Amino acid sequence: MRTSPVHDTLPLPGRPFGLPLLAAIRRDPLGVGHALQRRLGDVATVDVLFRRIVYFFRPDAVRQILVDHGDSFEREARLLDIFASFQGRNVLTTEGPDWERQRRLLTPAFSPKRMAGYMGLMRDAIEASLADELPTAQGEQAVVDVDFLTTRITMDVILRTLFSHATCHAEAMRVSVAIRALTRQSMREVFWPWVPPAWLPHPGRAAKRASLRVLHGLIADHIAARAKREQPADGGDVLDRLLAARDEASSGSGAALSAQEVHDNCVLLFAAGFDTASSALTWWLGLMATHADIAQRVRDEVAGARAQGAGLDVLPRLPWLNATLKEAMRLYPPSTSLFNRVALRDVVIDGTPVRKGTLAVVPIWHLHRDPRSFPEPERFLPKRFLPEAPPLPRGAYLPFGAGPHFCLGQHFAMVEMALVAAHVIERFELALAEGDALPEPVIDLALKPKHALRLRFTKRASVHEGVRVETSTDPPTRHRSPPRLQPSGLAGC
Repeated sequence: MRTSPVHDTLPLPGRPFGLPLLAAIRRDPLGVGHALQRRLGDVATVDVLFRRIVYFFRPDAVRQILVDHGDSFEREARLLDIFASFQGRNVLTTEGPDWERQRRLLTPAFSPKRMAGYMGLMRDAIEASLADELPTAQGEQAVVDVDFLTTRITMDVILRTLFSHATCHAEAMRVSVAIRALTRQSMREVFWPWVPPAWLPHPGRAAKRASLRVLHGLIADHIAARAKREQPADGGDVLDRLLAARDEASSGSGAALSAQEVHDNCVLLFAAGFDTASSALTWWLGLMATHADIAQRVRDEVAGARAQGAGLDVLPRLPWLNATLKEAMRLYPPSTSLFNRVALRDVVIDGTPVRKGTLAVVPIWHLHRDPRSFPEPERFLPKRFLPEAPPLPRGAYLPFGAGPHFCLGQHFAMVEMALVAAHVIERFELALAEGDALPEPVIDLALKPKHALRLRFTKRASVHEGVRVETSTDPPTRHRSPPRLQPSGLAGC
């Protein structure tokens, strides 16, 4: 299990706790969770800044919070306001009737049935990114910063599926840097005792404004161009689906998303769809590099499907490929902090009274590493998620949440990750760069490596892409490192 100095140094003398505990949470939220569970048990109650916070470490309790008693809780208003400061009012940052209406309108665009329509766009983005960033000749090697690679791939996927837009390297990285700057500033604000008003200068405000101009400008330009198109929307990409969505459940009015709602939900797709998928793929690649036997099993499975003429739609359903992705998200869940809830009324959760206004913490990291649900929790064991494996306790595995607010883009994310994983594992041998090891995880918006994860990618002898075989001899080793980027310092395409 991940070790942390917080385990032994966190003071827990009694209640209430104030700023020292808040500082510890900000410094090491994962370690604080471990310390609280070890010292206070499966229901850990603390007071921070005169607010009651309860950590629930049992899957049954978490299931009750998110599903069974979901109408007795809502997402924390302060957290939603922080993300709304750059995302606007979208399906993530709203509650109540407004959220229900947006959720209804957006759901068809991300249903499993719609994924087939996006797969071709995803494939094109993935293949273009891999060709730009990784070796193309047999035997050639490159040592790559994996976070940089997955950032490029997932951003290309978002831009292609959202706008049917093929990107150049500079554009993809410009938008990536902007989103990273916005999400990191938002996560810093989460741990502040109070959020300064917009008019008050503070560190990060200028960078936030510059990043907002990049992101909002890109989205506005694409929406404006789409509005000028002579042909009606054909549903070929996500933006077409958002523009065509109609709310037939609302008194039969067939009301559409407003122009601002379309814009704000596009921002959400960039922020959530890019960073979380990038994080999950980064850890998956690291685990494949450190578990060569499992990587070969996945490679054989993909090759077998290709040899039988399977199409793209089969790849996300391959048992071992799918299981490795799920196990990677168990060990390194993309999000660890977005599922906390505030009690709207007094309620009893798993025998524990929870008063109105209490913040109920859903500790995803700790649930995913609980030996009661996952024997040998620190080991990478994809067989836990094979079809023949015994069912997991409800509430034990929540990479995309649960209940009414489960992640709307989970099918999109799983398809995207499966396609990326299949393309990479089929084409490359993976290994840790000499002297490297899997880094310690830290919480950004998603769970990120504390230090750069560098892998050696070696181009395999052949790839089952139709009947294409690539050959070469004695290639050089290449090193690919991410450039130092600033949102305002990139040249255009």
